[in-house]
Amino acid sequence: MDRAEHDESELVAAARFGDREAFAELYRRHRPSARAAAAALRVPRSDRDDVVDEAFANILSAFQKGNGPTENFRPYLITAVRNLVYNQTRRAARADDGCRRLSIELGRAESATDNFDAEQVRAAMEQLPQRWQRILHVVDIEGRTPSEVAPELGMSPNAVAALSSRARRGLRTAYLDEVRRQADRDELISA
Repeated sequence: MDRAEHDESELVAAARFGDREAFAELYRRHRPSARAAAAALRVPRSDRDDVVDEAFANILSAFQKGNGPTENFRPYLITAVRNLVYNQTRRAARADDGCRRLSIELGRAESATDNFDAEQVRAAMEQLPQRWQRILHVVDIEGRTPSEVAPELGMSPNAVAALSSRARRGLRTAYLDEVRRQADRDELISA
């Protein structure tokens, strides 16, 4: 019997047990609905296929782990699309917030001097301990939350938040020191 003739619940059951053809048929049947859901969530046309494919990949991964839908595939898929879009939106907002916080920290340092210089920021960053550099990168640049980073670092989310705060203050101090060193060098050259 052709896969297209199979009942939805049979396809889901077969896909849960590793039948790739059954999963491919679910993909063919439900891809248009997933694209429509992505469109309704205002995902740019150029990104819709990526979101849909990632949602299907997540469901396939769930199936392989013994999880995922046991019936009602379409609502589960639409929820997977929605969660992906929401998570991407939150991640982007956190990244923007992290960059803004870092800019504020650097802005405080910049307000102490008129000569903001990216090279001085780089030099200040290099003076920080590796651990501080890493935490600034993952929390403030990548926009990941302390909860996301904590398991990787073997720390609690609160400890990660405290470390990132110390690292930001350390960067501000290192930047100001670098600005002062540059001013001293400029003074020596002009003397």
